[in-house]
Amino acid sequence: MANKIAVTGTGRSGTNFFATVLSELGKDVKHEAMGADGIASWCIVPNVKDAVYGPGGDCISNDFVVGHQVRNPLKAIGSLTTFNKSSWRYITENSHSLPRKIMHRAMVHWLDWNQRAGDMSSHTWKLEDLEKAPPEILKTLGWEVSKTQWKEANKRAKRGANTGASRSSNALFNPKVGPITQWRRFIYHNRKQPVTWEELRKIDSGLTIEIQDYSHSLGYDI
Repeated sequence: MANKIAVTGTGRSGTNFFATVLSELGKDVKHEAMGADGIASWCIVPNVKDAVYGPGGDCISNDFVVGHQVRNPLKAIGSLTTFNKSSWRYITENSHSLPRKIMHRAMVHWLDWNQRAGDMSSHTWKLEDLEKAPPEILKTLGWEVSKTQWKEANKRAKRGANTGASRSSNALFNPKVGPITQWRRFIYHNRKQPVTWEELRKIDSGLTIEIQDYSHSLGYDI
């Protein structure tokens, strides 16, 4: 019987936060690394041994129940434009050809990676729903958690959340973060308005429709 959890999706979809919530509940689930009870990582979508951060999907065995966590597509796609060069290299090596322009690339990656994550998962849930109640995947594992316990763990996890604003400020003058990535993070987190569907349509109208249709299937009101 499966007794471990593997949670995946695209980057910037809250896998780090989810791992932190489970840690607050006493489970050894690590972000982008394998814990005794499992892993939460966007890097495990490709079936490779080693990923850019931690293990790739080759680490997933029959001992795991696999879950797919998704986030509001406009927020996730916008945030993916702030990925660093190493992350994009890993994605490029494990994807079909990607567009050169960063927002277009993020759009293609978001749809492709989420569809692949969904195909390998038995459960899917939205990041935005995590405050309300634990996802059904925990019941499948026999990890019974009351709503009160879950909400308290969520509150504690939020105190140290890896937010976009913190990533942007931490990237400045950081030798491990290249100047182009620093600039993209600065630009994204100082936008006057969030990414919009109209903005995406101007880049690739056909792809935008595909993203909207898939997002609707996930339960987002488009």
